[in-house]
Amino acid sequence: MANRSPHMAVIRRLLLIQLSIAAIFPMALLPFGINAALSAAAGGLASLLPNLYFAYRTFKYSGARSAQMILRAFYSGEAIKLVMTALIFAVVFKYLKTLNVAALFGGFIMVQMAVWLTPLLSNR
Repeated sequence: MANRSPHMAVIRRLLLIQLSIAAIFPMALLPFGINAALSAAAGGLASLLPNLYFAYRTFKYSGARSAQMILRAFYSGEAIKLVMTALIFAVVFKYLKTLNVAALFGGFIMVQMAVWLTPLLSNR
């Protein structure tokens, strides 16, 4: 991601907050067992990794001359993000033997909530 966009600080802050939540939430679930913590970590990664890819793909270009490339990158990035999320969940459901489904979706939702709340709470 280049530093050219004036909104890069907000994007970086969002990704750092998501990373923090993806790391802290599983630790908060450790008292409920290692399975809950691992499931929450998997859910957090199922949200974080596709969002990292989407941010890289979408904000690779900037400027009015790149408008077509930005729009194309946005749509393809969103499609790939959805596929990545589905694939991560499929891998988790297939290979995580002792899965705590509530913790898995809790981790996913907690990281995803950062996407919704960071723009509202950031300085304009």
